[in-house]
Amino acid sequence: MSENRVCLTSSDPGEEIKRKKILDKKLASLCKKAHDLSVLCDVKVGIVCSIPENPEVFSWPSSIEAQNTVTDHVAFPKHKITMHNDFLRLKIKEREEEIRKLEETVDKMEMENLFNEILKGNKRLDEVNVAEIKGLLKLIAVKRAQFEQRKIQVNQIAANNNGGDP
Repeated sequence: MSENRVCLTSSDPGEEIKRKKILDKKLASLCKKAHDLSVLCDVKVGIVCSIPENPEVFSWPSSIEAQNTVTDHVAFPKHKITMHNDFLRLKIKEREEEIRKLEETVDKMEMENLFNEILKGNKRLDEVNVAEIKGLLKLIAVKRAQFEQRKIQVNQIAANNNGGDP
């Protein structure tokens, strides 16, 4: 990293030429990346680079276009900000839905664990609070529905194997 650092106050003409070459190379790389960014992401990009002790200002793609990009940004219409806020609200809503689903999954897993602990005898029913009982009742209802569905499937398979005789 230090090999690209050049003292800005050097009076050596050789150092000045080296520094200018490094600056030109870095600016060319920066412009290529800015162009790629503008094409790939469909955004307006402008670069303005002020060089100390030099009256010239480097700008890309041109001085006028860079100035227009800055002007457009400063005069950013309120509706675009509103659109951005709406976008963020949508993202927040999506994340909240993801969190809700994860919480449901965790609750279900906790209830299944509690159910198994009760079945194993590691936990007694009198140690379970009201919220846990409600969760267990929901779990039992889901398990019963799954059991009934599986029972129907098994009966259909048995009927097909017996040639339609129940």
